[in-house]
Amino acid sequence: MRRLIVVNALIFAVLASAAALAYYGYSYTAEASSRERAIIQDTMRELAEEKIIGIETPMLEADEKLFAWIEPENLPDLADKVRTLNAPIVSVFVLGEDFRVLPSGYAGARLGEEGQSFLTFFESAVVPVLNLRLLAEGTRGHEHLTLGGRPYLFSYSKRSSAGRSYYIVIEADLLHLVANVFPQFFGVRSPRLYQVVDDTGELVFGMPFRERGAAVVELPFNETVSQWRLRVTQRDAGTQAARRGRTVIDIVLIGLALAVITSGMAILLYAMRRERKANELKSDFISNVSHELKTPLSIISMFGEMLAAGRVKTPAQATEYAEVIWRESVRLARLIDNVLDFAKIERGVDIYEFTSGDVGDIVARAVELSTHRLNAAGMTCTADIAPELPTARIDGNALTLAVLNLIDNAIKYASDGKRIEVATHAVGDRILITVRDHGPGIEPEEHERIFERFYRARAVRLKPIRGSGIGLALVERIATAHRGGITVDSAPGKGATFTLWLPAEASRDMTAA
Repeated sequence: MRRLIVVNALIFAVLASAAALAYYGYSYTAEASSRERAIIQDTMRELAEEKIIGIETPMLEADEKLFAWIEPENLPDLADKVRTLNAPIVSVFVLGEDFRVLPSGYAGARLGEEGQSFLTFFESAVVPVLNLRLLAEGTRGHEHLTLGGRPYLFSYSKRSSAGRSYYIVIEADLLHLVANVFPQFFGVRSPRLYQVVDDTGELVFGMPFRERGAAVVELPFNETVSQWRLRVTQRDAGTQAARRGRTVIDIVLIGLALAVITSGMAILLYAMRRERKANELKSDFISNVSHELKTPLSIISMFGEMLAAGRVKTPAQATEYAEVIWRESVRLARLIDNVLDFAKIERGVDIYEFTSGDVGDIVARAVELSTHRLNAAGMTCTADIAPELPTARIDGNALTLAVLNLIDNAIKYASDGKRIEVATHAVGDRILITVRDHGPGIEPEEHERIFERFYRARAVRLKPIRGSGIGLALVERIATAHRGGITVDSAPGKGATFTLWLPAEASRDMTAA
């Protein structure tokens, strides 16, 4: 008992250690992965902020230069100033206090009718959405708009001269921004991938990100194209995949280690329980076999002593005593053969000698050898042996032992039925030996287990009936050795029918051919 407690304690300690190892291993792996991801995201956020500042700063500086230069008296030179500034500007508008474009207050890349048409569009569609009325003097504002399906960026500022206010509106060249500026900042040789997307998620610049689950940083352009956002991720998808793969491998290895340890402990527990059960069965087997051997030995000893002491009245009585001794000797020899044959089979020793024989003769002999036990139990046994049975390759002694075991089982466990029916007949290429009793029957869930070594049915264990538990196991081994098998058909209260089948010799020859 103490040994069992120690073993169970050790198993529990190993399982607890394995669980702790798995928990801390997983926690460390997850924490390291999370920390690495956070570092990557922080680095990419800093780079994204630098890129946005690098793009917006020149645009803001160009706007401020133009805002500072433009005054109402300089408007005739506005177009020349815009050209010499060499800034990504499409149009410049100077508006009066009535929010109308002043004379000579428009300069841009659109010429002729196109320029006049856009000027009309600007006054009617753009000016109303600009926040000019609330704009403080000297400050800058901007609007990133989508009008007519096209994006526009307008920067504006309120100024005053000679006591009168005026407004300057600059239209940035977004085509130049996308085609020339973005490629300079988001080069193809960068170790990171960059995208610029609009407020609907549509791609403005860059390539789609194919790496799913990768860390992505997204920041807006606050001072210019505020409807667009810069997205950044690692270009080295292989490295990211390797990191994720390494994390997955770590988790899988930890899980496998835990599974192996747990499985090993479970197998150990199962083996211990099975070994303990086997030891219990062996103890029962030894006890039952000892009792089985003791009964015929006691009878032989008693009648032998009576004969030796001359306590017989007539020669006929002496003959009867001698016959009892002989029959019990045969029974004892059969019990010993059962044990020895089963032991040889367990060790894998080939104990069979096959010859061509008549199965009907074997069955008749087994029934005859069981006569004394049948009479002692007050039972009858009928034998229905079909004539002209095909021959089979059999070991006569082993097959006789198998049939005797089936009949003995019926005598021992179905004595209330008072009769046993043994039959032998051919069906197709098989020879069938059936032994039917009219006893209490066997539960369906035990039909397979009763052929296990040392196993005895629950109903039998509740009765004071001794048995070795190897009889049916030996029958199954003998049937299998003959390339046959055994089945049972039984239900509680309806008796049991055991069917042992063998291949007929003609069938065996055809199979060999």
